[in-house]
Amino acid sequence: MEATLRKTGALLGKDLKDVARNPTMLVCCLLPVGFMLFYRYAFADSMGDEMGAEGLSLMLVSWSLLFTTTMVASMATLTALAEEKEKHTLRTLMLANVSAEQVLASRGLVTLAAIAVVDAACYLVIGQPLEGLPAFVAIGVVGSMPLVLLSLLLGLAARDQMSAGVLSMPVLILGIAPMFAQMVDGFSEVAAYLPTGGMNELGLLLAQGNLFTSDAIVPIVVTLAWVAVAAVAFALLYRRLTRDN
Repeated sequence: MEATLRKTGALLGKDLKDVARNPTMLVCCLLPVGFMLFYRYAFADSMGDEMGAEGLSLMLVSWSLLFTTTMVASMATLTALAEEKEKHTLRTLMLANVSAEQVLASRGLVTLAAIAVVDAACYLVIGQPLEGLPAFVAIGVVGSMPLVLLSLLLGLAARDQMSAGVLSMPVLILGIAPMFAQMVDGFSEVAAYLPTGGMNELGLLLAQGNLFTSDAIVPIVVTLAWVAVAAVAFALLYRRLTRDN
């Protein structure tokens, strides 16, 4: 047990350093914050009168969650695993008696921690009330779990970073799909049931002050259902994908 904890701690330290040292991963963690800072002031001038303060606030809350989930999950998880496979780091860890479960658990936990930090920064940048910050971060972390698990699987399936870029497209499309709910007729009903749809709805309810009402039941159920589906799919497929190609 002690050896397992020691190995897991060492992996967590390595993966945390990767986020800070890898330019691609660092940029993908900073981009959502930069986008929200830009949109807050750019849209305040160009669309503030049309949307109103409340409409602009709701849009920024939604985009903060969706951008953070898609960018951090796809890059800090999928690309990082693909890079480790390409450089044979993953094989070296396996030969050093580090289990696949420890490697994936470490990468997943670091990704969720990065999502929590980026979500918190975005929330502060767009000027939301501080009392809602813990709930916002919790929504972002739990709502990101399906895409993080999917990214772990795709990262194992990718042979190199180039193929990881192609495989990241489903993550990006699934993640930001709720953004287009109001732009496509009839899509809003479908978007609420997508992997990030429940998270998006909960974020909007939080911004409206209705998070702790009956309106939140369906989004919570949808979010937890996707977490369960992703966890089952991960448990069924990851052993096959961890075999050396």
